[in-house]
Amino acid sequence: MDEKEVLTRFKNGDLDRAQAAALLTGATGAVGTAATGPAPTVLQLPDAWPDLEVVEGPVAGPVVAPAEPVAVVGMAGHYPGASDLAAFWRRVRAGHGSASAPPPGRPGDEIGHYLERVQDFDPEFFGIDAREAALMDPQERLFLETAWEVLEDAGCTGGRLDALTAADGTPRSVGVFTGAGSGDYALLAARTWTSERPRPMPRGGRWSLPNRFSSLLGLTGPSQSVDTEQSSVLVALHLALAALHRGECAAALVGGVQLLLHPASRRPGAGEGVGALLLKPLARALADGDSVHCLVRGSAVGHIAPDSTAPGPGRRSRTTTADPAHAAEQRVPQAALRAAGLDASAAVVREDAASVRALVGEAGAATGAASLTRAVLQLRHRVLAPGPRRAEAETWERADAAPRRIRVGTCGAGGADAHVILEEYFPAGTDADTATDAGHEIGAATDTDPGPTAAGVGELFVLSAPTPAHLAATARRFAELLGGPGPVPPLGALARSLRTGRSAMDCRFAAVVGDTAELVRVLERFVRDGTPCADLRDGGADPLGLAGAPETDRYLTALWRAGRLHQLCGLWLSGLDVDWAALERAHGAGTVVVPLPASAFLRVPLWLGGEEGPA
Repeated sequence: MDEKEVLTRFKNGDLDRAQAAALLTGATGAVGTAATGPAPTVLQLPDAWPDLEVVEGPVAGPVVAPAEPVAVVGMAGHYPGASDLAAFWRRVRAGHGSASAPPPGRPGDEIGHYLERVQDFDPEFFGIDAREAALMDPQERLFLETAWEVLEDAGCTGGRLDALTAADGTPRSVGVFTGAGSGDYALLAARTWTSERPRPMPRGGRWSLPNRFSSLLGLTGPSQSVDTEQSSVLVALHLALAALHRGECAAALVGGVQLLLHPASRRPGAGEGVGALLLKPLARALADGDSVHCLVRGSAVGHIAPDSTAPGPGRRSRTTTADPAHAAEQRVPQAALRAAGLDASAAVVREDAASVRALVGEAGAATGAASLTRAVLQLRHRVLAPGPRRAEAETWERADAAPRRIRVGTCGAGGADAHVILEEYFPAGTDADTATDAGHEIGAATDTDPGPTAAGVGELFVLSAPTPAHLAATARRFAELLGGPGPVPPLGALARSLRTGRSAMDCRFAAVVGDTAELVRVLERFVRDGTPCADLRDGGADPLGLAGAPETDRYLTALWRAGRLHQLCGLWLSGLDVDWAALERAHGAGTVVVPLPASAFLRVPLWLGGEEGPA
């Protein structure tokens, strides 16, 4: 049976996917050898989801063994009409658009997709002077907050961030790869600058977006900005994967942002947004006890010329009977499939800029971030969301025994094309039929650690923040979560995630509690009265100088093993920074990361010349 007959019978339903793939492999050569015929095309299955694709014949070029899978271990984002990812998923699942008139304070009436209060920022949280913060591009400020939320979502601040070391032992080996929108803020400042009344100007370069975050946290991996318009974040992710595979960093934060601050940018249908992901090699993520949202199996980048047949400098005109535009459009997706080690039988759902247009509009660099986030959420919840090719959400039933997969692809306005293959993750001992997405939901973590709580001494709950006001606002978030109607994490898993995954700041709250109900009462009392709270901003931390004593680590371990949580609580409140992760390991317990509320930001309007907001 030749290739044409196989494809005809497949389209007619006489052969299923596996049978067709087997016959095609036998007809055209073994997978893994270079294809010799024309570039393969994409077959739309009439009885499957409208955006499902399989490849007719082997993937063009050799299918290579994929590199080690990379895990998505943290996510955060803010999109029009969605202040967090829970709200974003509700809009994604319902198929709701976000088009509206500009928010108050922005002139014009162009219908677009806008974020609220883009002038607001919390400089005190990051230790930035308010005057300096007013000169920072709001895109940079918004990215700082979102990137911090990603690290907290992954339980990767404080000691767990320090533990991400490079091959030579350098701590905080995290790369930051970003895409950013236009420099509207500098344009706004230039309108009022004159030689008679000069004033400090905002930085106009996109380089500051990743570099500022790396500097503030002392991150030592690559710190790089990418500008390929809509595909910026996917290109940034491609670079991040390469850095991880080369060992240039132990983890990588990838994100993008766009704000429409200058009136000329607010064209009809344009959009705003910010989003970011944290990536780790899967083996490292599992060893660290991370919550794995999904896997990144492969990526590819390339360029699609507007007219691939037109001659240009140094290029000769060519003639071909094949469709050159179609071949160019398929080249990078095919390369991504090869990088993921997928063969002709792979079924992959497509996500592209059109999939998120109703949610974020034409959002430039934020388009890729929104597309990736939408794809990860579909894999996590195993739901196919509404979009251009589907009227309403559907439960994502698997087509075969393979994991669910999504190909996210975006082409920038200049032709920079990027594609990423995402795949659902099943923990060891489960498979695609029995695994659920419960491990990613609040309240789904198990609590099997035989720690102090099991001995009847309670659980040590800690919170910290840069100021008492920040601490109270964050405590209120936890009280609302734990006292609300929704699912909550087991007390032990929640307390461990906070102790090991959050940084210890100057203003601290701690309590030893026996159950979640007691913790809610303690938190509500703290929010109401503001006590007890340790404020170490004026010095006085660690008054006994225990941090410098070589015996301190053994002393803390002995206290932990004996269940002396009240003593440990007092030492931590006095300013002694305890390596909770080391104590957990010494007791035989592994780190368990569960999703928790992010630290609260107390934003204030900061704008050029002390103005209240964009104009």
